[in-house]
Amino acid sequence: MTKSLKVAIAEGLPPQTLFKLRSIKRALMGQPPPERPQAAAVEQQPEPAPESVPAPIVEAPSEPRTRQTEALERLDAHKISAPYLFFDVDDVLILPAKEIARTLTLSVMYINSADVKGDIAEFGTMGGFTARTLANAMVFDPRYQPNQPLRKLRLFDSFEGLPEITAQVDLESQHVKSGTWSKGGCRILSAADLRTMVEAIIPPSRVEIYEGWFADTVKLLPDDTRFALIHFDGDLYSSTMDALVPCFERGFISKGAVLCFDDWNCNEADPEAGERKAWADLVSRFKIVASHSGDYSIQGTKFIIHSYLGMKPRA
Repeated sequence: MTKSLKVAIAEGLPPQTLFKLRSIKRALMGQPPPERPQAAAVEQQPEPAPESVPAPIVEAPSEPRTRQTEALERLDAHKISAPYLFFDVDDVLILPAKEIARTLTLSVMYINSADVKGDIAEFGTMGGFTARTLANAMVFDPRYQPNQPLRKLRLFDSFEGLPEITAQVDLESQHVKSGTWSKGGCRILSAADLRTMVEAIIPPSRVEIYEGWFADTVKLLPDDTRFALIHFDGDLYSSTMDALVPCFERGFISKGAVLCFDDWNCNEADPEAGERKAWADLVSRFKIVASHSGDYSIQGTKFIIHSYLGMKPRA
C-alpha cells in the first residue's frame, strides 16, 4: 500500500522537482546524486521557481585499516589504559627483578654484538637469580658470540654470607648501622646448589665457581683472564674493593666491558658509602674512563669501560 502511494506521488511530480527531491534525500543519506532526467522530459515541464538545494555530501576515499585506525578508535572509545593500570599488584612485586633480568640480558647481548673479549663474572651470587639470568642470556653464544672459545660464567661467593664488617666506610653506612647488612647476612645457596641450578642451563664446561672471600679467590685467576661483563653484588665498600682492585690491577677488564653494580643506590644513595664510594676510589686510583649507561631497577647502575691504567690490549 505504501509502495503504491510512493509510486503514484513520484509519477505525479514534474521530473525536475522529483530530481531535486531525490537529490536532497541522497545528500542526506550520503549517497551520490541521481541521474538527471532526459532533456526532452525537462522541456515539457515549466521551469519551477529556484529552490535552495544543499550541495551533495561527497565521501572521501576510505583509507585501509592500520594500527593508527585501531588506536584512534580505542582512544575515542576510552579504552586506552590509564597510567595506574600499567602494572597490576603482581607486576609491582616482580618489577624490580624483571628490570634486573632485562639489564643483564641486554648486557650479554651487547658484549656479543660489540665483540668484547672475555668471560662473564658475578661477585656475590646470593639466591642464584642473577646467575641464572646470565646463564640464560648466554645460551645463544654458540650462534652470536663472534670470538672463540665460548665465554665462561665465573661465579664468586663466600657461601658464608657477608664477611665481618671492619672497614670504617662500611661501619658508618646506613645499611650497616641499621642492621640490614651484617656478618653472615645474604647467605642462601650452597656452592653445590648454585652449580646444579646453573649447569641445567649451560654446559658444565662453561661454568666456574669460586668458593671463598673475594680477596682470596681473585688471586687464583691466571694472568690472561679477561672479563667482558661483571655483575657486582657484594654490597659492602670493602667487598667491592677486594674484588675489583685486583681486576683493574691485573688488567682483567676488557675495553668495552660492562660493569653492573647491584647495590649502587643502597645506603640512601650516599656517595660516601658502599659501591658508590668504592667506584669513586677506583676511578681515581686507576684513572678509569667509562660511560655511565644509566640506573636500572631500584638500586642498580651500569657502566661501560673505555680505558684505565694497566688496561691490556686485545690479544
